[in-house]
Amino acid sequence: MKQSLESFAPFDALPPKEIRKIEALCIERDFAKGETIFAEGSSPDTVWIVKEGRVHLGKRHPRGKFSTICVMAEGDLLCFISAVDHKGYPATAVAKSPGKLIGIPSRLFARLLTKYPAFSQRAMTILCHCLRQAEATQGSHSYERAEKRVVNVLLMLEKKFGPEIPLSREEIAEFAGLAVETVIRITSRLRKAGLVSSNGQRSLKIDARKLAAHLEKKSHLR
Repeated sequence: MKQSLESFAPFDALPPKEIRKIEALCIERDFAKGETIFAEGSSPDTVWIVKEGRVHLGKRHPRGKFSTICVMAEGDLLCFISAVDHKGYPATAVAKSPGKLIGIPSRLFARLLTKYPAFSQRAMTILCHCLRQAEATQGSHSYERAEKRVVNVLLMLEKKFGPEIPLSREEIAEFAGLAVETVIRITSRLRKAGLVSSNGQRSLKIDARKLAAHLEKKSHLR
């Protein structure tokens, strides 16, 4: 393994000697774009870390439709809560770009949580952040108007990736719970208003300050 685990939280809270032992038990796998890493409800035998690429956690619905709950990138842990409660993975993980993942046996991860309080504390902080992101995303879908959903998703993604959002319109639609055509219309309006710029269908560049001000203005008008 070329990149040490101590580059990733919460493993940076472990003693170097312990990290070397864990690395000897890890696996590294390449994933192709569109490949399912694990399915919701399947046996949680591995805790995965995104080493390279982008992974979306979500729910797969009838007829193959996928709705995104969380967007995960380099350094993120995927559904490690299953290593704690020993139940099936709570979501489906799909590689949205070619990438590499590091796999750690779930039983080993659970032992680390018990043995090292600092590791456990950092892991729980990461988990809380993920849960809040999922709650904010799913909770908003039931009542927010389409444009507000899209803007909120873009602002959420800006916090993770910066102003260059590497998601396609289809992926933004999966995250916002909207039809792709709706997202295309909304992003086109935002582009004409000077709030976003696009590079074809594969990415968007946003001005977070202007987008937040636009959202605030819309809220006051209602």
